[in-house]
Amino acid sequence: MALPSWPAVNSRPQKSGFQIQKRFLEPIATDMEGGNTRERPRPGDNVGTIVQTISFTNAEHDVFVAWVRDTLNNGSGRFTAPVWLGSAYATKTCKFAKGGKPSYVPTSASRIAATMTLMVFNL
Repeated sequence: MALPSWPAVNSRPQKSGFQIQKRFLEPIATDMEGGNTRERPRPGDNVGTIVQTISFTNAEHDVFVAWVRDTLNNGSGRFTAPVWLGSAYATKTCKFAKGGKPSYVPTSASRIAATMTLMVFNL
């Protein structure tokens, strides 16, 4: 089954509202009897986390909210989206992080800022 794609609305984050929090998950650490700590990767370590704020027009906001609610089952599903990697965009598989579903703040009469935390696979 194909993953849904980002809807036909703005996907460009604001410069001041973009941050790559993690490029990958932390390794598993095990304390050994001799005092050393053994760290090792685990399956799924290639999942990064980004925080971004996107400015939508009122119409784009309505399309995006309906997409999150209806297509992603209230934001619980995975999707593909163009993700800013700091120097270029790349289409990546994403999911809203736990507690990172979009929050919306009106910035003017015609614009709404949506802030979200995304888990990005193969970041």
